[in-house]
Amino acid sequence: MSESAASDTQTEQAEILKVRLGRVRSSEVSNPGLRKIAYLMKTYPRLSETFILNEILGLEELGAHLHIFSLRRPDDSSFHPAVERVSANVTYSLILTGLASVSNWILLLKLHFLLLLRRPVAYTRTITGYLRQPGRQRLKELLHAGYFAHTIRESGCTHIHAHFANVPTTVAELIHGFTDIPFSFTAHAKDIYRSSPAELDRKIAKAKFVLTCTDYNRKYLIALSTSNTNIHCVYHGIDLSLFDGCRVNSNAALSVNDIPLILSIGRFCEKKGFPYLIRACRMLQDRGIKFRCVIVGYGSMREELEALIVELGLEGRVALAGKMTQDRVADMYRTADIFALPCLVTDDGDRDGIPNVLIEAMAQRLAVVSTNVSGISELVEPMNNGLLVPEKNTEALAEALETLLCQPKLRRQMGDSGREKVMRHFSLASSASEVWSTFQTDGRGLDVMQRVAQND
Repeated sequence: MSESAASDTQTEQAEILKVRLGRVRSSEVSNPGLRKIAYLMKTYPRLSETFILNEILGLEELGAHLHIFSLRRPDDSSFHPAVERVSANVTYSLILTGLASVSNWILLLKLHFLLLLRRPVAYTRTITGYLRQPGRQRLKELLHAGYFAHTIRESGCTHIHAHFANVPTTVAELIHGFTDIPFSFTAHAKDIYRSSPAELDRKIAKAKFVLTCTDYNRKYLIALSTSNTNIHCVYHGIDLSLFDGCRVNSNAALSVNDIPLILSIGRFCEKKGFPYLIRACRMLQDRGIKFRCVIVGYGSMREELEALIVELGLEGRVALAGKMTQDRVADMYRTADIFALPCLVTDDGDRDGIPNVLIEAMAQRLAVVSTNVSGISELVEPMNNGLLVPEKNTEALAEALETLLCQPKLRRQMGDSGREKVMRHFSLASSASEVWSTFQTDGRGLDVMQRVAQND
């Protein structure tokens, strides 16, 4: 490394180490309008997490002052256009691999040493508690928490909200232990059912409040919790201006006469149940039903799904589309006739909550077919706005699809009912308002910086 480069690196590290260990300015504390919430995530932005993007935009519309903290940088250059509308600053944790890793590791260790000097008892108690937890501890979680403990304090944030109950909430819990900054978190699906009840109970007990996206999840978390922490169900909301309910004639769009389009969207992973949809399509073909099916998504199962399509002789009927941003997805809904997503629970407990794509499809007046898994029945009302079938049941799935393919009037009726339900219960405006209200009630309390002063 050249002498000038080394000097620049040392200067950069010195600037980072000039973390303001004192109190947040009194003007920021006394004026609620200046209070900031740290939004902590594993990766931001992420194409598959439109529900978090929507929430951030909705909160900012209501006047929330947010700062996003992401443990990882995205490894994908595809972003939803709406990302550009986010006002919040974004801070990424330091990269711990590659050429820059050595200096970053040294810097993180220095930051942890500063935390130890500032609050030795709290720091020691937090580290000891973390290392005593059952299961595998991750050194990187500790290092990231030390870095963000400094940067979150420096940003003036007085509350941390983590999305997903696994790694991001673990980091938030550690930061809380280091700094006494309160935290809350949103639990979604896999992060709930692939975490141990003891771990979830511990995190719930330490949090100011907990949000989750289905009542099914809420009841599960309440049943395992041994604390008095409030656990709220707040459904994910969507931007109804993007999903306006207008339809495009699918025949014109596909240049195929009188052939309805079955649309499905999701990551190519086991819990989405796409192999069952493809096999149901084979049954429909054998019955002489006219249809086409497009599955939009990406993921590790792509080759398996492509092979299954070829094996079943469905190359002319079923197509896999790649990644799409939200504006392109909205156009796909407008050309479809039915939306199908045969979700399932995997052997290790992974499952969906209420997939956002079901909400979007219903907002676009599509009749939907899905399964009675997790919280999906809180959205889809059988024979009113869609059909539900047992998970992993190809025959029942094919029957439901045939019913809708052969009854255009029923499809339209269900589509109208579906949009009405989304407008009542799943709009971005209503969900963001509920989240913001919770921050202002359950998240309210003695000023964090006053508590830190008392503890010091």
